[in-house]
Amino acid sequence: LGQLEAKITAQGEAELKAFNEFTAWCDDASRNTEYEIKTATASKEKLTAAISKAAGDIESASSKIEELAGGIAGDEADLKSATQIRDKESADFKASEAELMESIDTVGRAINIIEREMRKNPAAFAQVDSKNLNSVIQTISTVVDAASFSTADKDRLTALVQSKDNTDSDDEELGAPAAATYESHSSG
Repeated sequence: LGQLEAKITAQGEAELKAFNEFTAWCDDASRNTEYEIKTATASKEKLTAAISKAAGDIESASSKIEELAGGIAGDEADLKSATQIRDKESADFKASEAELMESIDTVGRAINIIEREMRKNPAAFAQVDSKNLNSVIQTISTVVDAASFSTADKDRLTALVQSKDNTDSDDEELGAPAAATYESHSSG
């Protein structure tokens, strides 16, 4: 019986040792699992905060994208409008330029005719009837309007023509002889 008691005691001690090792392992595994749970919970909170921030960033970026898309649409409409205006102004300019070039050509031809006539009879231009000078002023005014001169330039040109008109009137008042009077006296 003593042997049996020693055998049972030895088996009991072996089982106690195995139980103690298993309990220690369970305690370690339990502690490690608790730490992993705490770490995972903290990580989950950080990730949830990151997700919330990312969702806010997405919403902010989406509203900014919509705002920029609206701005782009507005800019494209402005560009289209500006292009239409520029095209219209370009067409108006080309028409005005053509009209102005035609007026310049007409004035150039008139100058050539006057120069040719003055070479034939230099005193003929001085004999222009100053009473008809208003029609000349009106004609020049029309050319000036077509040329789109500034108001100041128009006033200066009108003053120049009117000063010529006044000079002719002064000559008549002083009794200045007509240029044709001297033409017949020249022995050219």
